[in-house]
Amino acid sequence: MRRLYRHADWTIIQDPNICAEYSAECSEKGCEAEFSITDDQQAADSWMYDHTARTGHRRFWQTFGNAVVVGPPPGSIVAALAADRASAVEHQCKPSQPSREPARTTA
Repeated sequence: MRRLYRHADWTIIQDPNICAEYSAECSEKGCEAEFSITDDQQAADSWMYDHTARTGHRRFWQTFGNAVVVGPPPGSIVAALAADRASAVEHQCKPSQPSREPARTTA
């Protein structure tokens, strides 16, 4: 029995149907201030600037996460078919509103 294997190129892209997430935690000893928001890196950066201005703390742990999809590279025939399917279900990320009180903030 013969088998035929076909090579396919793949690429990783951000999933357009799921919003990215940004968070920051103050790393100063004894401070447990943290902030998290969906799809708004500027808001996370602003929170760190404001926290530094209020407390003098300058060390943070910043994380960024996003969902990804493995698929065919742009421009391929399979990519065109996938794009047609994706356009049938459109979803846009809407930035979430950060809470007015960051969780566990100490000044």
